[in-house]
Amino acid sequence: MALCPPHPEQSIVSDGRVLPRALRRMSCLKCGAASHASGISETDVRTIYGSDYKLAGTAPKSDAARARVYSQWIQGECAAPRSILEIGCGSGALLQEFSMLWPEVSCFGVDPALPRADRSNGRVRLERGFVEDIPDDVRNFDLIAAVNVIEHLPSPSKFLVSLRARLAPGGKIVIVCPAVNPPNVELLFYDHLYSFTAHALSSAVRTTSLVAREGALAPPSIGDFQMVVFDTADQPSTLPLQQHSFSDLWSERQSYLERWSNLDQALLNRSKTASRLVAFGGGQTAALLRAYAPRTWGRIELIVLDDTNEAWDLGTPIAPYRNAVQNLQAAEVLIATAPRTQKSVAERLRRDGLHPIIWDDLIAN
Repeated sequence: MALCPPHPEQSIVSDGRVLPRALRRMSCLKCGAASHASGISETDVRTIYGSDYKLAGTAPKSDAARARVYSQWIQGECAAPRSILEIGCGSGALLQEFSMLWPEVSCFGVDPALPRADRSNGRVRLERGFVEDIPDDVRNFDLIAAVNVIEHLPSPSKFLVSLRARLAPGGKIVIVCPAVNPPNVELLFYDHLYSFTAHALSSAVRTTSLVAREGALAPPSIGDFQMVVFDTADQPSTLPLQQHSFSDLWSERQSYLERWSNLDQALLNRSKTASRLVAFGGGQTAALLRAYAPRTWGRIELIVLDDTNEAWDLGTPIAPYRNAVQNLQAAEVLIATAPRTQKSVAERLRRDGLHPIIWDDLIAN
C-alpha cells in the first residue's frame, strides 16, 4: 500500500543533499518491507554515491565513536576471524577497530565514496568501488560485514549472492540495517530503497544457500538498527520471525510520515513570534529539517553547536555555541537534534537564558 510522502516536492539523500523529487514509498502487507513505489536502477544508485557523496567524511568524532560501538556489537556475535571483507566501509573506521580487536586479522574494505584511499596499511586495505568492482580473486573471507548497506541497493538478493561467493567455508555474513518498528528516520532518506523486517530479510536469501542464523536489535547507544548473521550451514534458520500485523505496520508508517509532512507548518506556528531564529544542532536532524521543513529552515540565520567540526554542510553559517550564546538572548532557538534528546537540550538552553523550540511531541523518533 502507498505511503504519504514527507514532502510533496523534495526529499533527502543520507549525506544531507536535498533532491528535487518527492519520496514515494509502498509498504508490503505480506512481508512488511517498505520500498520505493517506482524502481531505481543500479545506474541511478551509482550516481547517488558519486564523488559528491560526503557522508563518510562528515562528523569524524561521531564516525569514530560509531565504529567503536559497532565493532564491539559485532565482536559479540562472531569468533575471531582471520580475514574480513567490509562492503560500504565508509572512512574505514570500522575496519580499523576490527584490526585492533583482532590483531591477527587482515581487512579489505570497499566503498563507492571512499574519502581517503591512502588510509590503507599492511593489514587494512581500502579501495573505491561497489561490490561488483572487487577483483575476482578477492574472496574466501571468514567474516563479511555490510553495515547500513543493504537498504541502499536495488537488488538485495543479488547483493547477498555476491557476498556468498566470497565467503570462506564456515564463514559468516553480518548484515546491519535500520530497524523498522517503531518507524523512524530511515523512512525519510531517498537512497534507502528498502526497509526490512525479519520476514523480508528471510525472503531476500531465499534464492541463495545462506541461512539466517541470529538476529538482534542494536543496543541503545547505536540506535534503531538490527543485525542478522548468515552462514551456509545445512540446518534450518534459527532466526525467530517477527510476529506482527503488517497492516498495522503500514498504519504506523503512514502516521509517522504524515507527522513529518505536517511538521513545517507546526514549526512555523511555534516560531511565528520569533524575530530571530537560530538552530541548535548541525547534523542529521538539522539536514532532515532543511529538507522536510524548508519554510521554517529558511528562517534559520545561524547554526550553533558544541563542536563545529561535527557539523554537516547545510549552507547556513555555523558558530560554536559557547561563543554565540551571549548574542542569542533575543533569538528563539529551534532544537535540531533527535527528538529523544530535545528535552535535555532545551533544559540546558533555558539555564543559559535562551528560548528553545522543541517538537518531540510531534515526532517521537
